[in-house]
Amino acid sequence: MFINDTDMEFQDELKLYELNEMLEKAENAVAVAVGTTAATGAIPIPFADAPLLVAQQVALMATICGIFKIDIQKDGLKALAMSALGASGATVVGKTLATNLIKFIPVAGSVVGGAVSAGTAGVVTLAMGKAFIEVCKAAKMGKLSEVDITSSKGMSMLKASFKEQLRKNN
Repeated sequence: MFINDTDMEFQDELKLYELNEMLEKAENAVAVAVGTTAATGAIPIPFADAPLLVAQQVALMATICGIFKIDIQKDGLKALAMSALGASGATVVGKTLATNLIKFIPVAGSVVGGAVSAGTAGVVTLAMGKAFIEVCKAAKMGKLSEVDITSSKGMSMLKASFKEQLRKNN
């Protein structure tokens, strides 16, 4: 049996269709995660939301891996998330600290701090999700091996994309 140009075109179209389907599902997962992390960020207790937010972001990354059929262990995903969050530097850390300190003010501070914290959590999750989609897309397109996702090469790609996404959403 021979493979002709028509067969190759069909295979390419099928791969593109599958990739677009994966991207759409991943974008939907990010949208859901933005909502849940924003709700978590609104918790009025100062600093209570931080560990929950990281866990939710790692869960989002695991969901995206599942969508793209990429196998990465939880520890690898956690390292990627922490690396990306660290790359955002003072911007995210400063906002997080400020909003959590506001939550210490009785009543009004809890409401205002919760609202600002919810917004920050949503923006960070959106940036993280979209950045990780780009990394997984690169792996599916053969620009990055699945093994390299958790290597310095993958982390660098995630950090750069995360910073870009934060810039777009702020």
